Amino acid sequence: MSAGTQSMTVLGGDSYARDCYAAASMTARRHFGSRESITDCTHAIQYGRLSMRDRLATYVNRGILYMAQKDFERAAKDYETAVGLNPPSGEVFVNRGNLSFLTNAYSDAINEYTRALELGLEKDHIAYYNRAMAYERVRNFDGAEADYRRAIELKPQWFMPQARLDSLLRAVGKPSLYFQN
Repeated sequence: MSAGTQSMTVLGGDSYARDCYAAASMTARRHFGSRESITDCTHAIQYGRLSMRDRLATYVNRGILYMAQKDFERAAKDYETAVGLNPPSGEVFVNRGNLSFLTNAYSDAINEYTRALELGLEKDHIAYYNRAMAYERVRNFDGAEADYRRAIELKPQWFMPQARLDSLLRAVGKPSLYFQN
């Protein structure tokens, strides 16, 4: 079970920034990233003429690539830098939550996902799903159930929240929508 990452779109910028975004998007789906992609992100940050939003996005995207390499310290630094840029972005906090989740800091993950939802983000179903998994880890089953249900509401065709919800309901002895005990 792993938390889903959320890359940020680079609107303008240069080819390095766009390559960084493409690599982070692919990494978010496959959970694998290359060192060369990290170099593209670094070049975009150091030499690109990026708007503040694109700079923020590039730090988030490079953080995703660092996480895939299990370089959690560098990922945390990139996310912290992104938090310091304006305007604040929910996607930064989703990825900080993912980092907390992957390092077993589940209460911190819950706080980060909650902040992401407060700020708003393009794919909020991911934040609800990830927060539900963190709630499960801290044994807040009511919170987990509510968030899985919200993720299903927001993206009904996504099977993962329904599968996790059914598993949770079976584990706590509640009737499941699809599976009966």
